[in-house]
Amino acid sequence: MRRCIQGVRKFLILLCFALPIAASAEVFGTVNFNFDSDQLDAQGQRQIREIADRLKAVNSYKPTIVVGFTDAVGSTGYNQDLGLRRANTVARALVAEGIPVDEIGNISSRGKSDLLIAVATANRRNRRVTVGLAEILAACRSYRDIQISETAIGDELQTDLLDRLSKASAQRVQLVNSGLNGPAFQMAGAAKEDCGKAAGLNFNSVRKVEYSKRCFCSFARLEVAVRN
Repeated sequence: MRRCIQGVRKFLILLCFALPIAASAEVFGTVNFNFDSDQLDAQGQRQIREIADRLKAVNSYKPTIVVGFTDAVGSTGYNQDLGLRRANTVARALVAEGIPVDEIGNISSRGKSDLLIAVATANRRNRRVTVGLAEILAACRSYRDIQISETAIGDELQTDLLDRLSKASAQRVQLVNSGLNGPAFQMAGAAKEDCGKAAGLNFNSVRKVEYSKRCFCSFARLEVAVRN
């Protein structure tokens, strides 16, 4: 038991110092905290159980994103650390409720930089941690960065692959019609190819996971190229 707890603690510490990959998340729930506290009260414990139940019911391949926030009282540096401590508290509590450690994709803090209620005084609604599922990747250095395992293969993944294939194909047609042949055009072609291969493979194919990762990575690069 002690070895398991130490392993979880080491995992959480490593995540805190890792560069975040996920850019946005579908929020599944919020946990609130008392003033200047990173400990769960009775309400927070109930919120944790509710969020854990939702995550288990969804059974998604997408990583869980945990983000800590504070109210406006105190320095920026102190609140950044406090937000991270709160996020770690929630992540540990979710693991204790049965959410696998490897499903926690990113733990981060925004401190007091993103107030829910725009007031300079202490406000419990601002003292929160949000828990959600990652939706898109902001950047992709390599397809190996994408956290998809064989257990992710299923209807949800297939739907996302087909969605990215459709969007990449439409984007490429639009760029062809416009006569533009820049980075976005090249990324549209790569995303169309990778997502097409991933979507076309059977669920039991040993290459399904690899090409799914390639699809997600190429599509993320396409979105960046289009914005630029």
